[in-house]
Amino acid sequence: MNKKSKKILVDCHLDIAYSIRANRRNFEDINPKFMISYDQLRKSGADIFFSTIFVSHRRASAYREEAVEQIKFYKKILKDYGSFYQILTNNDLKNIKKDKIGLYFLMEGAEPISDIDDLKYFTQMGIRTIGLTWNNENQYAFGVNQEGELKKKGYDLINNMNDLGVSLDLSHLSEKSFKEAINETSLIPIASHSNCYKVRRHNRNLKDYQLKKISNLGGVTGIVLYNKFLTSKKKADLNDILKHFKHMLNVCGEDHIALGSDFDGAPIKDFPKGIYEISDIQKIVNLLIKNKIRTSIIDKFLGQNILRVLNENLKKK
Repeated sequence: MNKKSKKILVDCHLDIAYSIRANRRNFEDINPKFMISYDQLRKSGADIFFSTIFVSHRRASAYREEAVEQIKFYKKILKDYGSFYQILTNNDLKNIKKDKIGLYFLMEGAEPISDIDDLKYFTQMGIRTIGLTWNNENQYAFGVNQEGELKKKGYDLINNMNDLGVSLDLSHLSEKSFKEAINETSLIPIASHSNCYKVRRHNRNLKDYQLKKISNLGGVTGIVLYNKFLTSKKKADLNDILKHFKHMLNVCGEDHIALGSDFDGAPIKDFPKGIYEISDIQKIVNLLIKNKIRTSIIDKFLGQNILRVLNENLKKK
């Protein structure tokens, strides 16, 4: 992806801090087992990464501590490398910085938040979007591993998020929790990394009515590049990504699709053939062009749609 083309590239889900910390590796080291390093981020040509805070791999007593450490890691990147800046308000979006990458903090699962003071703290640290849970039940909601309704604390959390200008990520929620959560948020909701249940019947994927609900509220759904969410085959390929793209385009419309790769949220072997690092997103673009997808639609998918959502939601800050 070449920034000289003036294309805007935004990835709505990248597990940078989790991958670096959980695998005890150096941010500057290129390792064939992983997609994310300093050099790989720099050469990706991307403009903004939704940089996740993800703690579900830790014991419950360490959730908050791990979240704080991951934020500290991002803050250190921002301090030590001139290549990055933080996205906090829509003023940061007015002029996308040439040759720099914006980091937008997304909390994948609200387990580190025990009360309103924690929410305020994490908001002050830069969290601008929160998903209520990962795959499992917590004090706020049910994840896709078990069906259940949004809990009272979930309603309270979303209402406090509304007041603080923190938007809602609907990925990972059970169907019932999804239905209630999306009606409670006053900001534009997103599903940062979810695919189409109609194409691949997996509990992490969204049904057509869910995709339409997000779209009807102005939101976007980010196509995730994880094998199991793309196909029932052992190994996905680029054509499997295309199937989800076309279905989402048909169901949601061209203004409501985005990219949410989930890179380094799983080993490289769990991603499609030919996808080995972030710059390989260009292969997806080439396939869309080959299939006569209009340039204007590709541009919306790569970044314009989610930028519209960010601009609107960050006005609340």
